[in-house]
Amino acid sequence: MDTMKTRFVLFFAFFFFSIASFSQGYKKYTVVKGETVRDVAKKHRVTPYDIHRLNPDSKNGITENTILLIPTSASSKTTIQKGKSTKVVNTIHKLEPSETFYSLSKKYNVEVIDIENANPNISIDSLQIGQEIVIPINRNNLVSQVKETESVDAYVYHVVVKGETKYSIAKQFDMTLQSLEELNPEVKEVLPLGYKLKLYNKDYVAPQLVSIEESPYMMYVVRAKETFYNLKKKTGLNKEEIIKLNPEVKEGLKQGMLLKLPKATIINESLVTEEKELVDFTKSLIRTAPKEIALLIPFNLARIESDSVRKKLLRNDRFLNMTLDFYSGALMAIDSAQVLGLPLRVKILDSKETRNTSSIASIRDSLYTTDAVIGPFFPNNVETVASVLDTIPVISPLSKGYAKQYDNLFQSVPSSEYTRKALLDYLISKNGNILAITDVKKASVRQYLKERYPSIKIISLTEDGTIDKELLKNMMLKDVTNYVLLDTERVGIAINATKILAEQQEEYPIQLAVMDNNKIFENSEIPIARLTALKMIYPSVTNDNDENPRRLSFIKSFKEKNGYMPNRFAVRGFDVTFDIIMRLFQPQPFKEVMDTFASEQVKNKFSYTFENGGYHNKGIYIMHFDEELTVKEVIHQNDEVVTPETEESELNGEEFLLMQE
Repeated sequence: MDTMKTRFVLFFAFFFFSIASFSQGYKKYTVVKGETVRDVAKKHRVTPYDIHRLNPDSKNGITENTILLIPTSASSKTTIQKGKSTKVVNTIHKLEPSETFYSLSKKYNVEVIDIENANPNISIDSLQIGQEIVIPINRNNLVSQVKETESVDAYVYHVVVKGETKYSIAKQFDMTLQSLEELNPEVKEVLPLGYKLKLYNKDYVAPQLVSIEESPYMMYVVRAKETFYNLKKKTGLNKEEIIKLNPEVKEGLKQGMLLKLPKATIINESLVTEEKELVDFTKSLIRTAPKEIALLIPFNLARIESDSVRKKLLRNDRFLNMTLDFYSGALMAIDSAQVLGLPLRVKILDSKETRNTSSIASIRDSLYTTDAVIGPFFPNNVETVASVLDTIPVISPLSKGYAKQYDNLFQSVPSSEYTRKALLDYLISKNGNILAITDVKKASVRQYLKERYPSIKIISLTEDGTIDKELLKNMMLKDVTNYVLLDTERVGIAINATKILAEQQEEYPIQLAVMDNNKIFENSEIPIARLTALKMIYPSVTNDNDENPRRLSFIKSFKEKNGYMPNRFAVRGFDVTFDIIMRLFQPQPFKEVMDTFASEQVKNKFSYTFENGGYHNKGIYIMHFDEELTVKEVIHQNDEVVTPETEESELNGEEFLLMQE
């Protein structure tokens, strides 16, 4: 982890200490390769929640060399003193969506370790909605005092003697055989002599629900560059509502501010995918200073010696066709900028690329005067340009997955990790029942889900690769939506799974989710009507719904100018180029614009975040099959497009595209 991220973790640890107003000892620990939060917790004899409490950023995972604050054993464990007069009253809490031991500890003002000790048979990694959790509450925290009664244990123990059976023991203690087996799962098959059975105590009085003295508000620390828009996405509170509770923020939000917010509105931070303000840049253009961009396009003109060679290459060379499509889209973006009257200079250079070679060395001197460079196409060539032009933004237009990171390198294609996380965070935010059906070959995916999303229930396939219907039914709920995540590359599993899910829809509310809308779902044995009935959702780096007027306008203009329909490379050429041009002509410095605002062009969204030494685009769509047999974007509530603060107001995106006609 770099120094900046380390300071970020320590900074938030400090503020969370300040808010909670407690002081406890801690030590520093450097994460070794392959360790998870759970591994570190076991090593230091603390709980994962102890680590998350001191290191909020660890909720998103930890990497090698991350520095963590670890509570000392004296501070992380509760000391029990015999003979102390404080009374403890147990209460039962039924788990609601998104609740954890940590959130319960805050709600009832008890330690996480105490809840764990009171529920020894419950794993914190497999909590389920509706599960009953015993909460040991200190009597001093109760608002309504309950009548003191003699302490009676909830359970008694019975040693099995010769001639006894599970049935006879259950009858003796007035309980069902099922209850006996649930309390003693290890004796389900056989009952050994001398075994100490755990049984319900008939004299035990069931705990009563009690009211807890609790403030309806919590304190929230404002993050760096956080806006009222971000807070609205997280809490549902608009700017006016936040100011009413916190008059001091009327002049604006600043990093480190403490906000008073209703507890009921806050979403679990670990489940919130970072979102920036979606901006229409055409309404805030500044034309006072000219800007220059360079396009590094791998034409490889030396290969095209004659018309016959050119025609042959155009027929057979997919890379050349992709290059020309991207270039055609980029030219339309440049034309659109000219229509808007922007003082833009453009250099178009042949990068003469292959996977391992390029002309960068010979054209580098032409790039030092530019404000931004778009290209090259191959990752290693992009890295070379970024290292040479260390102060000039370099945008990677098509590739992803880089060995090296540079603070001037902007990866415009979201990584597979970001698309996967976007889908999972969306599902978690819906507070439903999430089940995952994964291929046997997807061991890494199952491990990822267990570590990052422990509330997701993983369904194992049978030996022949099919789904156990009864197991599936036992894991589904009737009162909430069951989101079934299917991750497989085998057509047979996809056919079997979607068929079974479609059959179960009459009894359970079900929605299918996939991490990648790959070609197996185009198989004729999986009819689109079935995917539509299951309302299949998936993450995508592009919005492929062409019913949007702006997209229809672009398609029409492109076809009129180029004689063919634009493919995804042509659209990407336009979107990447136009987005960078718009960002260059904003009132704020380029990097500030990249850090602060998100934008949407024809089919691509751009929301850059600085992470691990470089900039990454996290602009991802969640798409779904709707009732009209078409694919549409899942619309989030309260989404809105805003304009950066400026006195100018220009053409919107749709208007300038119409001017191309």
